[in-house]
Amino acid sequence: MGKQTAPEYRRNEIGGGPFSLPEKIVDFHNHVRTDKETDELIDLMNAYQVERTLIMGVYPLPACPDSNALVLAAAKKHPDRFVGGVYADPREGAKAIETVHRFHGEGFRIVKLFPNLGYYPDDPVFRPFFDAVAKLGMAVLSHCGFLNPAAGPDSAEYHSRPSRFEKLIRRYPDTPFIMAHMGGIAGFLEAAMLTTRTRNAYADTAPGQGLWVFKTVPQIAATFPPEQIIWGADSYDYAGLIPQYKSALEDAGFGPHFHKVWRDNAIGLLKRIGAITA
Repeated sequence: MGKQTAPEYRRNEIGGGPFSLPEKIVDFHNHVRTDKETDELIDLMNAYQVERTLIMGVYPLPACPDSNALVLAAAKKHPDRFVGGVYADPREGAKAIETVHRFHGEGFRIVKLFPNLGYYPDDPVFRPFFDAVAKLGMAVLSHCGFLNPAAGPDSAEYHSRPSRFEKLIRRYPDTPFIMAHMGGIAGFLEAAMLTTRTRNAYADTAPGQGLWVFKTVPQIAATFPPEQIIWGADSYDYAGLIPQYKSALEDAGFGPHFHKVWRDNAIGLLKRIGAITA
Protein backbone atom coordinates (compact mmCIF):
# COMPACT_ATOMS: atom_id res chain seq x y z
CA MET A 1 0.00 0.00 0.00
CA GLY A 2 1.37 3.38 -0.96
CA LYS A 3 1.49 6.51 1.11
CA GLN A 4 -1.31 8.97 0.30
CA THR A 5 -0.68 12.63 1.08
CA ALA A 6 -3.78 14.34 -0.30
CA PRO A 7 -6.58 14.37 2.31
CA GLU A 8 -8.83 16.27 -0.09
CA TYR A 9 -8.73 13.47 -2.69
CA ARG A 10 -11.74 11.57 -1.39
CA ARG A 11 -13.99 14.61 -1.39
CA ASN A 12 -12.91 15.90 -4.80
CA GLU A 13 -12.64 12.67 -6.73
CA ILE A 14 -15.24 10.34 -5.23
CA GLY A 15 -17.63 12.71 -3.53
CA GLY A 16 -19.58 13.42 -6.71
CA GLY A 17 -22.60 11.64 -8.13
CA PRO A 18 -26.05 11.32 -6.63
CA PHE A 19 -24.76 9.74 -3.41
CA SER A 20 -21.93 10.75 -1.11
CA LEU A 21 -19.88 8.68 1.29
CA PRO A 22 -20.21 9.38 5.01
CA GLU A 23 -17.80 11.99 6.31
CA LYS A 24 -16.05 9.17 8.19
CA ILE A 25 -15.88 5.58 6.98
CA VAL A 26 -14.79 2.26 8.51
CA ASP A 27 -12.54 -0.36 6.93
CA PHE A 28 -13.72 -3.69 8.35
CA HIS A 29 -11.15 -5.96 6.71
CA ASN A 30 -7.43 -5.30 6.60
CA HIS A 31 -4.06 -6.70 7.62
CA VAL A 32 -0.61 -5.44 8.59
CA ARG A 33 2.44 -7.64 8.24
CA THR A 34 5.23 -5.19 9.14
CA ASP A 35 5.66 -2.05 11.22
CA LYS A 36 6.08 -0.14 7.94
CA GLU A 37 2.68 -1.32 6.73
CA THR A 38 1.16 -0.20 10.02
CA ASP A 39 2.46 3.34 9.53
CA GLU A 40 1.40 3.39 5.87
CA LEU A 41 -2.09 2.26 6.76
CA ILE A 42 -2.47 5.03 9.32
CA ASP A 43 -1.37 7.54 6.64
CA LEU A 44 -3.98 6.15 4.25
CA MET A 45 -6.68 6.25 6.90
CA ASN A 46 -5.89 9.89 7.58
CA ALA A 47 -5.94 10.74 3.88
CA TYR A 48 -9.28 9.08 3.23
CA GLN A 49 -11.13 9.91 6.44
CA VAL A 50 -11.15 6.27 7.59
CA GLU A 51 -12.22 6.47 11.22
CA ARG A 52 -11.30 2.93 12.26
CA THR A 53 -9.86 -0.16 10.64
CA LEU A 54 -10.19 -3.78 11.67
CA ILE A 55 -6.78 -5.40 11.33
CA MET A 56 -6.54 -9.16 11.71
CA GLY A 57 -3.90 -11.79 12.06
CA VAL A 58 -3.26 -14.23 9.21
CA TYR A 59 -1.94 -17.76 8.95
CA PRO A 60 1.86 -17.98 9.44
CA LEU A 61 3.89 -16.75 6.49
CA PRO A 62 7.69 -16.71 6.07
CA ALA A 63 7.69 -12.90 6.12
CA CYS A 64 5.32 -12.75 9.09
CA PRO A 65 5.41 -15.87 11.28
CA ASP A 66 3.42 -14.29 14.15
CA SER A 67 0.96 -11.78 12.75
CA ASN A 68 -1.16 -11.84 15.91
CA ALA A 69 1.71 -10.26 17.87
CA LEU A 70 2.12 -7.59 15.21
CA VAL A 71 -1.61 -6.83 15.20
CA LEU A 72 -1.58 -6.56 19.00
CA ALA A 73 1.33 -4.11 18.91
CA ALA A 74 -0.39 -2.01 16.25
CA ALA A 75 -3.68 -1.98 18.15
CA LYS A 76 -1.92 -0.86 21.33
CA LYS A 77 -0.02 1.84 19.45
CA HIS A 78 -3.19 3.21 17.83
CA PRO A 79 -6.08 2.14 20.10
CA ASP A 80 -8.40 4.83 18.78
CA ARG A 81 -7.86 3.83 15.14
CA PHE A 82 -7.26 0.07 15.00
CA VAL A 83 -9.54 -2.75 16.15
CA GLY A 84 -7.67 -6.04 16.51
CA GLY A 85 -8.78 -9.47 15.34
CA VAL A 86 -6.99 -12.68 16.30
CA TYR A 87 -6.18 -15.43 13.81
CA ALA A 88 -6.89 -18.92 15.13
CA ASP A 89 -6.90 -22.42 13.67
CA PRO A 90 -9.55 -24.66 15.31
CA ARG A 91 -7.51 -27.73 14.37
CA GLU A 92 -5.11 -26.77 17.16
CA GLY A 93 -7.74 -27.72 19.72
CA ALA A 94 -7.01 -26.49 23.24
CA LYS A 95 -4.17 -24.31 21.94
CA ALA A 96 -6.57 -22.47 19.62
CA ILE A 97 -9.02 -21.92 22.47
CA GLU A 98 -6.20 -20.61 24.65
CA THR A 99 -5.16 -18.21 21.88
CA VAL A 100 -8.70 -16.87 21.63
CA HIS A 101 -8.92 -16.40 25.41
CA ARG A 102 -5.53 -14.70 25.56
CA PHE A 103 -6.31 -12.14 22.88
CA HIS A 104 -9.80 -11.61 24.23
CA GLY A 105 -8.00 -10.54 27.39
CA GLU A 106 -6.11 -8.01 25.29
CA GLY A 107 -9.38 -6.51 24.05
CA PHE A 108 -9.79 -8.44 20.80
CA ARG A 109 -13.38 -9.37 20.02
CA ILE A 110 -13.12 -10.86 16.51
CA VAL A 111 -11.68 -14.23 15.47
CA LYS A 112 -10.27 -14.60 11.95
CA LEU A 113 -10.44 -18.02 10.27
CA PHE A 114 -8.91 -19.49 7.10
CA PRO A 115 -10.72 -22.81 6.56
CA ASN A 116 -9.10 -23.04 3.11
CA LEU A 117 -6.04 -24.42 4.85
CA GLY A 118 -7.78 -27.76 5.09
CA TYR A 119 -10.76 -28.03 7.42
CA TYR A 120 -14.53 -27.67 7.38
CA PRO A 121 -15.65 -25.24 10.10
CA ASP A 122 -18.90 -27.12 10.69
CA ASP A 123 -17.07 -30.33 11.61
CA PRO A 124 -18.49 -31.32 15.05
CA VAL A 125 -14.94 -31.82 16.34
CA PHE A 126 -14.58 -28.02 16.41
CA ARG A 127 -17.66 -27.42 18.54
CA PRO A 128 -15.62 -26.71 21.72
CA PHE A 129 -13.77 -23.97 19.83
CA PHE A 130 -16.97 -22.24 18.71
CA ASP A 131 -18.52 -22.79 22.14
CA ALA A 132 -15.61 -20.81 23.59
CA VAL A 133 -15.94 -18.03 21.00
CA ALA A 134 -19.66 -17.75 21.67
CA LYS A 135 -19.23 -17.78 25.45
CA LEU A 136 -16.75 -14.90 25.16
CA GLY A 137 -19.22 -12.93 23.07
CA MET A 138 -16.84 -12.62 20.12
CA ALA A 139 -17.57 -12.45 16.40
CA VAL A 140 -16.16 -14.70 13.68
CA LEU A 141 -14.84 -13.35 10.39
CA SER A 142 -13.85 -16.05 7.95
CA HIS A 143 -12.12 -15.94 4.63
CA CYS A 144 -14.47 -17.25 1.95
CA GLY A 145 -13.64 -18.20 -1.61
CA PHE A 146 -10.33 -18.55 -3.40
CA LEU A 147 -7.14 -18.07 -1.36
CA ASN A 148 -3.79 -16.89 -2.68
CA PRO A 149 -1.59 -19.79 -3.90
CA ALA A 150 0.96 -18.70 -1.29
CA ALA A 151 -1.25 -20.58 1.18
CA GLY A 152 0.05 -23.82 -0.35
CA PRO A 153 -1.10 -26.49 -2.80
CA ASP A 154 -3.65 -28.01 -0.43
CA SER A 155 -5.58 -24.78 0.04
CA ALA A 156 -9.04 -25.01 -1.52
CA GLU A 157 -12.05 -22.72 -1.65
CA TYR A 158 -14.59 -25.44 -0.97
CA HIS A 159 -13.51 -25.64 2.67
CA SER A 160 -14.57 -22.04 3.16
CA ARG A 161 -17.91 -21.96 1.36
CA PRO A 162 -20.53 -19.92 3.27
CA SER A 163 -22.77 -22.99 3.44
CA ARG A 164 -20.16 -24.55 5.73
CA PHE A 165 -21.14 -21.91 8.31
CA GLU A 166 -24.91 -22.43 8.16
CA LYS A 167 -25.04 -24.89 11.06
CA LEU A 168 -22.80 -22.63 13.15
CA ILE A 169 -24.84 -19.53 12.33
CA ARG A 170 -27.97 -21.35 13.47
CA ARG A 171 -26.37 -22.98 16.52
CA TYR A 172 -24.95 -19.68 17.80
CA PRO A 173 -27.61 -17.07 16.97
CA ASP A 174 -26.01 -14.42 19.18
CA THR A 175 -22.60 -14.77 17.52
CA PRO A 176 -22.03 -12.56 14.45
CA PHE A 177 -20.51 -14.48 11.53
CA ILE A 178 -18.97 -12.31 8.82
CA MET A 179 -18.31 -14.00 5.48
CA ALA A 180 -15.43 -12.21 3.79
CA HIS A 181 -15.32 -11.30 0.11
CA MET A 182 -19.13 -11.48 -0.23
CA GLY A 183 -18.79 -15.24 0.23
CA GLY A 184 -16.33 -15.64 -2.65
CA ILE A 185 -16.92 -15.96 -6.37
CA ALA A 186 -18.23 -19.50 -6.06
CA GLY A 187 -20.11 -18.89 -2.82
CA PHE A 188 -21.84 -15.52 -3.15
CA LEU A 189 -25.25 -17.15 -3.67
CA GLU A 190 -24.84 -19.02 -0.40
CA ALA A 191 -23.83 -15.79 1.35
CA ALA A 192 -26.89 -14.07 -0.08
CA MET A 193 -29.10 -16.90 1.20
CA LEU A 194 -27.62 -16.75 4.70
CA THR A 195 -27.76 -12.97 5.07
CA THR A 196 -31.37 -12.84 3.94
CA ARG A 197 -32.48 -15.63 6.26
CA THR A 198 -30.42 -15.28 9.43
CA ARG A 199 -29.92 -12.08 11.40
CA ASN A 200 -26.39 -12.92 12.61
CA ALA A 201 -24.85 -13.51 9.17
CA TYR A 202 -22.96 -10.67 7.50
CA ALA A 203 -20.87 -10.28 4.36
CA ASP A 204 -17.90 -8.01 3.94
CA THR A 205 -17.17 -6.51 0.55
CA ALA A 206 -13.40 -7.13 0.57
CA PRO A 207 -11.72 -7.40 -2.84
CA GLY A 208 -10.97 -8.83 -5.20
CA GLN A 209 -13.80 -11.39 -5.03
CA GLY A 210 -16.15 -9.01 -3.23
CA LEU A 211 -15.68 -6.33 -5.86
CA TRP A 212 -16.16 -8.97 -8.56
CA VAL A 213 -19.60 -9.79 -7.15
CA PHE A 214 -20.77 -6.17 -7.30
CA LYS A 215 -19.35 -5.58 -10.76
CA THR A 216 -20.34 -8.87 -12.38
CA VAL A 217 -23.67 -9.81 -10.79
CA PRO A 218 -25.10 -6.54 -9.42
CA GLN A 219 -28.64 -7.90 -9.56
CA ILE A 220 -27.71 -10.64 -7.12
CA ALA A 221 -25.56 -8.35 -5.00
CA ALA A 222 -28.63 -6.16 -4.66
CA THR A 223 -30.42 -8.96 -2.78
CA PHE A 224 -28.06 -8.72 0.21
CA PRO A 225 -29.72 -6.80 3.07
CA PRO A 226 -27.96 -3.41 3.33
CA GLU A 227 -27.91 -3.80 7.13
CA GLN A 228 -25.71 -6.89 6.79
CA ILE A 229 -23.01 -5.69 4.39
CA ILE A 230 -19.79 -4.09 5.64
CA TRP A 231 -17.11 -2.44 3.53
CA GLY A 232 -13.50 -3.62 3.74
CA ALA A 233 -10.31 -3.00 1.73
CA ASP A 234 -8.13 -6.08 2.49
CA SER A 235 -4.76 -4.32 2.07
CA TYR A 236 -5.64 -2.70 -1.26
CA ASP A 237 -4.66 0.94 -1.74
CA TYR A 238 -7.66 3.16 -1.03
CA ALA A 239 -6.80 5.46 -3.96
CA GLY A 240 -7.92 3.05 -6.64
CA LEU A 241 -10.30 1.01 -4.55
CA ILE A 242 -12.75 3.45 -2.97
CA PRO A 243 -13.90 5.01 -6.29
CA GLN A 244 -14.48 1.54 -7.73
CA TYR A 245 -16.61 0.52 -4.79
CA LYS A 246 -18.56 3.74 -4.77
CA SER A 247 -19.50 3.20 -8.41
CA ALA A 248 -20.18 -0.54 -8.06
CA LEU A 249 -22.32 -0.10 -4.94
CA GLU A 250 -24.33 2.65 -6.62
CA ASP A 251 -24.92 0.44 -9.66
CA ALA A 252 -26.17 -2.35 -7.38
CA GLY A 253 -28.63 0.05 -5.72
CA PHE A 254 -26.83 0.64 -2.43
CA GLY A 255 -26.35 4.38 -2.87
CA PRO A 256 -29.16 5.26 -0.43
CA HIS A 257 -27.53 2.92 2.11
CA PHE A 258 -23.96 4.22 1.91
CA HIS A 259 -24.04 5.31 5.56
CA LYS A 260 -24.82 1.72 6.59
CA VAL A 261 -22.36 -0.11 4.34
CA TRP A 262 -19.42 2.27 4.78
CA ARG A 263 -19.80 3.00 8.51
CA ASP A 264 -22.92 2.39 10.59
CA ASN A 265 -23.10 -1.40 10.25
CA ALA A 266 -19.47 -1.74 11.29
CA ILE A 267 -19.71 0.65 14.21
CA GLY A 268 -22.91 -0.99 15.46
CA LEU A 269 -21.39 -4.46 15.26
CA LEU A 270 -18.16 -3.40 16.97
CA LYS A 271 -20.12 -1.82 19.80
CA ARG A 272 -22.35 -4.86 20.17
CA ILE A 273 -19.42 -7.23 20.69
CA GLY A 274 -17.57 -4.76 22.93
CA ALA A 275 -14.70 -4.05 20.54
CA ILE A 276 -15.29 -0.31 20.90
CA THR A 277 -17.28 1.76 23.37
CA ALA A 278 -17.75 5.01 21.44
